[in-house]
Amino acid sequence: MDSALTTLFEYLRNSIYEPDNATLNIDELPETLRQLGNGLKYYTDCVMETTAFAQALSKGTLDGVFPSRGNEMAAPLKSLHASLRHVTWQAQRIAQGDYNQRVAFMGEFADAFNMMVEQLAEREQNLEDKIKEVEEKSAALAQGNLLLTQLVQYSPHQIFVIDRNTEKILLTNDIASVELQNNPDYLSSIISLISGCKTPENSDEIDITYEYDGVRRYFVISTFHLEWHTRDAEVYTILDVSETRKEIADLETHAFRDELTGLHNRAYGMMTLDLWLCEKRRFILIFTDLDSLKFVNDKFGHAEGDIYINRSGMHLTTFSENAIICRIGGDEFMVLASDCGFDEAYSKMNEIADNLRNDEYQHDKIYTYNMSFGIAAVDKDNILSATDIMGVADSRMYEDKQRNKKRQKRVHR
Repeated sequence: MDSALTTLFEYLRNSIYEPDNATLNIDELPETLRQLGNGLKYYTDCVMETTAFAQALSKGTLDGVFPSRGNEMAAPLKSLHASLRHVTWQAQRIAQGDYNQRVAFMGEFADAFNMMVEQLAEREQNLEDKIKEVEEKSAALAQGNLLLTQLVQYSPHQIFVIDRNTEKILLTNDIASVELQNNPDYLSSIISLISGCKTPENSDEIDITYEYDGVRRYFVISTFHLEWHTRDAEVYTILDVSETRKEIADLETHAFRDELTGLHNRAYGMMTLDLWLCEKRRFILIFTDLDSLKFVNDKFGHAEGDIYINRSGMHLTTFSENAIICRIGGDEFMVLASDCGFDEAYSKMNEIADNLRNDEYQHDKIYTYNMSFGIAAVDKDNILSATDIMGVADSRMYEDKQRNKKRQKRVHR
């Protein structure tokens, strides 16, 4: 009897810690324990089936092996699975621009999800309005070069009239005169730049970039001939659009930056990944995930969690000068680097993870910073899609996270 109980206990233990070695021969049990053995085996099968289903869900796999109909132990996970599939569909709709999607279940997640959708819709509309406003302003300024002779002194354009034969300046307005006072070679430099440019089709305007004394400026220039007091003259109208270009560039930069860390965001990362794949580049893609961020947020507040995220992003920027560092989710980052191989990337990431664990900010805290990471190497002959490559890196990151958890358990035993 004691031997049979030991066999049952070993089977139960193996089913938890060594599922591959969990076997039980019912016929070897005493008659009085066979019913118990059958029940225990059924219970263990349900547990293992439920665990496999939970692991698939934890990796975001929604098309994995579904638990059997009689497995009531997995009922809550089945319900979660159905909810996740619906939320995934809604997220896909949102990605296509349908901001009418709302989640009416899943408690706090629903509140956060709905708030996110509302904010996305509002930010997209605001950004579109701002870009439209700036573009309209730029167009209005560019068209101002039509105001020539009668409003010379009041025009925002620099206006130069020169003799085409002698190259003598015949007329300037005040704003043009100031440019010449600051730089006597200003007009000759502009003319030289214009001569190297081709006028765009269906346009009489030329865009040039002008640098002087370390300052870069952007001009829209129009030229035309006219008779000036019996002289053959050339008119140059020069509009400085530097501030307008800067506003547009700032808006575009904002659209591809993570507000918390200042790093590139998911949209920029995905755009870069697709571009590199189209260019057949050889590069490294790294997924990282911050360990225990939820614990820090729940225990010490989201402000402390934000510091964790920012410190982690700061350490990731040391990967290399040319690496693209993106925050793609709450606690997830992606690194794209075309200047190193797999082994070098692995070594650098281990060094970064070690530096993060020893970050001076959390030395007096009761928690430790740590990141798990997974690396996928892509060469010029790659045939995998962006989704497949990200899946490889994500799977390896998950494996690293599991190893980190096991190490932590050994340390705290």
